[in-house]
Amino acid sequence: MIIVVIRALILYLIVLISMRFMGKGELGELQPFDLVVSLMLADLATLPMEDFNAPLIHGIIAIATITFLQCLMSYTALKSNIARKVISGRPTIIIDHGKFNVKEMKKLRINVNDILGQMRQNGYYNMEDVDYVIMETNGDVSIIAADNNKRCKRIPISVILDGRVMTDNLEEFNINEDNLYKEVEKQNLKVENIIYGFVDESDKFIFYRK
Repeated sequence: MIIVVIRALILYLIVLISMRFMGKGELGELQPFDLVVSLMLADLATLPMEDFNAPLIHGIIAIATITFLQCLMSYTALKSNIARKVISGRPTIIIDHGKFNVKEMKKLRINVNDILGQMRQNGYYNMEDVDYVIMETNGDVSIIAADNNKRCKRIPISVILDGRVMTDNLEEFNINEDNLYKEVEKQNLKVENIIYGFVDESDKFIFYRK
């Protein structure tokens, strides 16, 4: 009995430390990849507790390996826009001013009823009350409400993230890269010192320093 308690306590502490190493983001909003890792950690911790013949050190090494790989992937995604897109995906606009993005809906395997249900859960019952419905990378749905006095013509377009230019967005939305660098220089900034930069609905560049 004492052995069971000790093994459970050790594995509990190891998993707790591992989750802390992976960061608060892993606990707050799980991406599909993060959810898989969390389930793997739970299984790896359960096996040594159920099987007394399994050396405890094997479970600890396995948990430490998964934790290291997850931290490595998170760091790679932090430093690389391409890696972030591959690992976490990107937000998808589902509704744009009353127009359904059928192509993206097919990719996400969702239908109109799914979207309308999400709208109702967020307190919106009329399509005319929203400008955008966006599927976030963690599966949550964000809704940008319409304002009768001022409609949102276009959501902000990210052009700089964590000191790196979002070249995919520049190409997709036909934003001139030279104009971006000129605006950065005009505001006496450097790209690497900008944590977030975007183009608003009036085509104005707005930057936030690190």
